[in-house]
Amino acid sequence: MIEIRDVTETDYTEWLRLFDLYLQFYNSSLPEEVKKSTFYRSLDYNVPMWSAIAISSETGRPIGLVNYLRHVSTWSTQDKIYMNDLYVDESQRLQGVGKALIDYVYAKADSMETPEVYWCTSTSNHRAQLLYCKVGVFADKVIYKRLPSS
Repeated sequence: MIEIRDVTETDYTEWLRLFDLYLQFYNSSLPEEVKKSTFYRSLDYNVPMWSAIAISSETGRPIGLVNYLRHVSTWSTQDKIYMNDLYVDESQRLQGVGKALIDYVYAKADSMETPEVYWCTSTSNHRAQLLYCKVGVFADKVIYKRLPSS
C-alpha cells in the first residue's frame, strides 16, 4: 500500500533527497536556492504549483515525488496541469508508485476542474514510457529551447 499526500514544510529533507535523485537521473543539477524555492513555492497558496510525495507503507519513508503546476492556455478556456517532475526511488519502481502519483495528480486536476494534464520525458526514458502509454496518450510533439545567451 502506498500513501500519496501533499508535502508539508517538515518534508523538505526527504523531498530534497528525492528531487536530488531525480536530477541525478537526468544528469542535471540545480543551485540549492532553486531547489529550496521550488519546494517552498509548492507550499505557497498564492502560487499555482504543488508537490506530493509517495510514502511506503512498509518503511513510512517517502519513495517518490511529483511536482505539478496549473497554467492558462491559449487553446482552451480551461487551465491545464503540467506535471513538471515525477520521480520514484529506483528500488521502488515497477510497484505502482509512479501510477499512484499520476493518479493523484489526475484527481487533483479533476477537483480543480482542470482535467487536461500533460508532461514530457526524455526520449531515452523507456521504462517510464511503458507506464505513460498506459495512463496517457503520446502527444507527438517535439520540444525546443531557447539557445543560451552568450
